[in-house]
Amino acid sequence: HPCPLSPAHGRGFLLPCATVTELVAYVARRGVLDGEEVADPYVEVDAAGTIVRASSGLPADAADLVVDLGPSLLLPGMVSAHSHAFQRTIRGRTQRRGADDPSSFWSWRSAMYQAAATLDADAFEAATAACYGEMLRAGITWVGEFHYVHHQPGGAPYPDPNELSLRVARAARRAGIRLTLLEVYYARGGPDRALEPAQRRFADGSVGAYLDRVRALRAAGVHVGLAPHSVRAVPADDLAALADFARDEGLPLHIHLSEQPAENQACLAEHGCTPAELLARVGALSRPRGLTAVHAVHLTDRDRSLLADQIVCACPTTEADLGDGIVAASELAAAGTALCLGSDSNTVIDLIQEARLLEMDERLRTGRRLCLGAPGRTPALSVLDAATAGGALALGGTHGHARLRVGEPFDACVVDLTHPTLADVPPEHALDAVMLAGTAQVVRATYVGGSRVR
Repeated sequence: HPCPLSPAHGRGFLLPCATVTELVAYVARRGVLDGEEVADPYVEVDAAGTIVRASSGLPADAADLVVDLGPSLLLPGMVSAHSHAFQRTIRGRTQRRGADDPSSFWSWRSAMYQAAATLDADAFEAATAACYGEMLRAGITWVGEFHYVHHQPGGAPYPDPNELSLRVARAARRAGIRLTLLEVYYARGGPDRALEPAQRRFADGSVGAYLDRVRALRAAGVHVGLAPHSVRAVPADDLAALADFARDEGLPLHIHLSEQPAENQACLAEHGCTPAELLARVGALSRPRGLTAVHAVHLTDRDRSLLADQIVCACPTTEADLGDGIVAASELAAAGTALCLGSDSNTVIDLIQEARLLEMDERLRTGRRLCLGAPGRTPALSVLDAATAGGALALGGTHGHARLRVGEPFDACVVDLTHPTLADVPPEHALDAVMLAGTAQVVRATYVGGSRVR
């Protein structure tokens, strides 16, 4: 039956799940509680699925019902802060070179547009639900869906203009995953360029029509963020209007930023500045941690200083697949930028891999090892932060969300320490092995709001 999430958590709604009828505690061999690695974690969860006590070691007055998770590593549920669920349908279909040399980002985009143009509402919902089910199997408990396919093929709205957005929300409910719907605004094909035929499904025609849909989604109980697609697809005046609305309403604001050099060149030609400088100019950087810049691969030093108190969402497997480049994660982190992760195209749905590549790409880029360990924190904890608390921050929470701590929902994933890839690893190094040498194949169970969903 539906289990509504307390509005105090600010995360929309929880989805169909079993009911916890009494206080229950979970114990494991190792874990990460409130951002710190501990031995013998003990987590007490009430009937609402909220953590009421968390400690290292079994307390003398433990709950009557204690669930021993066995030889396992208990981690907070992971957060994919940037997803295009429908793109999972083209997995494996863009990996061959054809006569027209489909080897660039832009040729990949053509294949993606073809899929976006052909999915009807039922197929769109089914593809989204399948994607979210795979996320849960990988230990992902919260997704930010950067959703831009809004209308019918050809661009006419459905009788309910939010039909496909509500289908995304229904797919999330079916799967059992938390959702922040990052509703995309799309206005043009580029500077002085009309919409391409495939892009007509993305566009509302005006900021007013788009915001009307956003208001209706919020009234329907959907947790929403604003997502101007990119500086290529959104003119400056519209960017300013959306930034103002997000600030006034306290909503997350996400945008694709400097993913490709061509984007930067077009912005320079149109506005005389980089995309990050344009966002500063229109007021999108006026709130600390108010903007999440997705990709942010091709930044100048000035850009990095502008994003110092914002959030950058890296999507390393997609950025590698598309040949985008490598996010300068250690330089951003040193400047004060918060980092989070996304599964993006969902060619790979595995935030452990995304987290590992965040560190490994830095090693390749800089020629150094152990790049992302902040003072007093190991690289494994740092990339786990990006995969959990950083994503929660990007989706409208705080650093406390997506952590196993008192007052937060019990959203967790359980890693099997007897898995062949971990069986010979000393327990004190299990987290290092998972986050820096592992994949999500070691995830044995996933909990959302105190209920096991996988």
